[in-house]
Amino acid sequence: MTKRVILLEEGTAEMKGLMGSKGADLAELILAGWSVPAGFVVTTECCREFCTRLGHLSGEGEEEIINAIRHLEQQTGKFFGHSENPLLLAVRTDQDRARATATATRSLLNVGLNDVTVEGLARQTGDRLYALQCYSDYLEEYGQLVYAIPSEFFTEASSHVKGRDETELELTITQFKYLIEAKGRNPFPQDVQIQFKEAVRAVYHSQRIKASSSQDEIVRKSYYISSEQSAPVLIQTMIHGKCGESSGTGTMYTRSPLTGERGITGQYVPTGNVSQTDHGLERLRNDEPELYTSLLEIGSQLETHKGEVQEITFVIVAGALYVVQTQPARLSSTATLRSTVDFVHEGFITKEDALLRIETGHITEVLKQYYTDSNREVSNGHLPIQIQPVTNDECPAYNNSDSLLSADLQLLLNWADEVKELKVLANVDHPQDAMTSRLLGAEGIGLCRTENMLLSPARLPFVQKMILADSESERRRGLERLLPMQQSDFEQIFEAMDGYPVTIRLLDSPLHELLPDLGVLEKRREWLQAEEWQEQKDHQVELEELERVIRRVSELHEHNPTLGQQACRLSTVFPEIVDMQLEAIFRAGVIGIRQGWWVRPEIMIPQIGHVHELQVMRDLVDHVADQVLGEEKRHCHYRVGAMIEAPRAALTATHIARQADFFSFGTDELTEMTFGYSRHEAEKRLLLLQRDTDSRMVTNNPFHVLDIEGVGQLIEMAVVQGRIRKPHLKTGICGENVIDLESITFCHRIGLDYVSCLPEQIPYARIAAAQAAIKAQREGADTQNTDISTIA
Repeated sequence: MTKRVILLEEGTAEMKGLMGSKGADLAELILAGWSVPAGFVVTTECCREFCTRLGHLSGEGEEEIINAIRHLEQQTGKFFGHSENPLLLAVRTDQDRARATATATRSLLNVGLNDVTVEGLARQTGDRLYALQCYSDYLEEYGQLVYAIPSEFFTEASSHVKGRDETELELTITQFKYLIEAKGRNPFPQDVQIQFKEAVRAVYHSQRIKASSSQDEIVRKSYYISSEQSAPVLIQTMIHGKCGESSGTGTMYTRSPLTGERGITGQYVPTGNVSQTDHGLERLRNDEPELYTSLLEIGSQLETHKGEVQEITFVIVAGALYVVQTQPARLSSTATLRSTVDFVHEGFITKEDALLRIETGHITEVLKQYYTDSNREVSNGHLPIQIQPVTNDECPAYNNSDSLLSADLQLLLNWADEVKELKVLANVDHPQDAMTSRLLGAEGIGLCRTENMLLSPARLPFVQKMILADSESERRRGLERLLPMQQSDFEQIFEAMDGYPVTIRLLDSPLHELLPDLGVLEKRREWLQAEEWQEQKDHQVELEELERVIRRVSELHEHNPTLGQQACRLSTVFPEIVDMQLEAIFRAGVIGIRQGWWVRPEIMIPQIGHVHELQVMRDLVDHVADQVLGEEKRHCHYRVGAMIEAPRAALTATHIARQADFFSFGTDELTEMTFGYSRHEAEKRLLLLQRDTDSRMVTNNPFHVLDIEGVGQLIEMAVVQGRIRKPHLKTGICGENVIDLESITFCHRIGLDYVSCLPEQIPYARIAAAQAAIKAQREGADTQNTDISTIA
């Protein structure tokens, strides 16, 4: 028999799946002897009957709800819709606010108010002004939630109200009813049974539908809701803290929602407070010490059981305390980290549970706040440890990682490092990135993008001069200026990463990015030709050189530059560039070894499409290493690997693994080639169009989240095939679209050795790698237990 309605006093903590978390928590408090407003839960199955296109309940479902409301009437002595002694209801979603979006936690209070029962509420509370205010608020909330009328309309309708006397409130109520009838296409129902049904439907529906800007928008949407992402609806009797002395309403947090520090905090508004001023919990502590102590006991009980900071809404009526609802508090990121760490220390949760609670936003916000505070200290004369470029003369101590991370975040990261299996490396463009990455916990460099070093404004002219040279000797003279610059870069990186691997990708730029702009050159030629003194010798020489450069750029022009001479193919046209980079790497390695550093260069060949390309490049690397390293070669254990960016490389991984010491999957480029469109154009146009038209072609932006079904399958296949050839082949990912939990979980599952990301992404990547390991372990244990029980 399907259970549609469950009374709170009939529930237990074990019925959370049926009652929802809030309902089960309140049922648990009732069993523990605490006072809770009478109520019941309308289960998800029953709510779905409300939210079908017709919105009709079965006879059994309607009868169960009517019986539940009658039960509330018997418990309270009030009656739903009664003019003298009305029973009013609070209709809330049972979805935790801490885990829901801002638009998903909607509720309707005082359901059952109408033109008649409002006078009954006035008699109950002895405050007609309060009753009219409740009615006005209820109409506004009802119009917004049930009819999707934007709040701006209600603000405008009540803008004439200068004060809050009874006459003005009565006028506001009339205006709101007119507004609901005009915008909602139906008059506000005076029938309380209709109000109740519409409230349940709207609250349940709000869990999945964002607040709409127009009535037309909500009408166009189907009312059918999948039960997978919805929760039951909680119904409770309204208790107004306006009845007599020693009454009031308040909210208590078991710990600070801003900082996470121990100690309760909250708000309390006692009866008779016309201005509704928050007196804080100190007022309650002084006026009602026994009730204050009871709140402390409830908070302690819930924290011990839940291991989460709790938000407790309470009402005091004539000296009696009622817990209206409890839920996990919505915390700042700082408070989340602090309380999570404290709960572990207090024995409420395990380290693994703590790690599973951390999200990307928590770390981003905490890092931002921590840097802001550090900058404020600097401005006040305090000088914390700052990130500085690494130089040959000064190598900072790397045990000062706390200088960039708060103590709570650092501790969580230490716990993550204890359980994670994936290593987290860094993508760097400059030597200072290497130092920052180490301070943030990187275990090496997974991608050093040398093209970003060479294409800096100070170096690009030398690169262009070399490329535009007419002879090999001229090109080598240009490279002689670049060699010491590149060597200095690598020396600083090796120093920063002493003992950790440094994966250096050789130049990976399309040829057209290295050339001067042809249009600018032609405009300069036109200007020189137009001048009257063009016959002067200096200008004639410049014009001749300009003609040569234009001719050379035209010769090197490619019709499809994105698939032209770049990466390893560029070395066939300008092999001197690769020679220079390799020489700089190994020269820096010699310097590092003689300085006592542990140098671990891993040279990555980009854009490999065929095993022969890798074989040629590997021979070149070995040749330069022999020449430059000399006797130091035995101390410099370098590796040569392939960057898998082309689908063909993934498909022929077995062959490429013969010549590779490691595979690094460049998922940004691999995604482009697999999908067949440009990253930048797709993000600007295609994906935007799909989002606007509610298309289901691509559920996630594949340049933000790894496309596991397509690109992921290529990666997994390449890993398997590569390790068939070399069982201990090192594999990793260095794309910027893999630093989310789903992608990192995939990397963990297929057995990659590392993920490489931007320096600022390192802290979350460490947490996500730990989360992936914990989930895999628990899922494995669950599977094993299931198998055992099945066999038994």
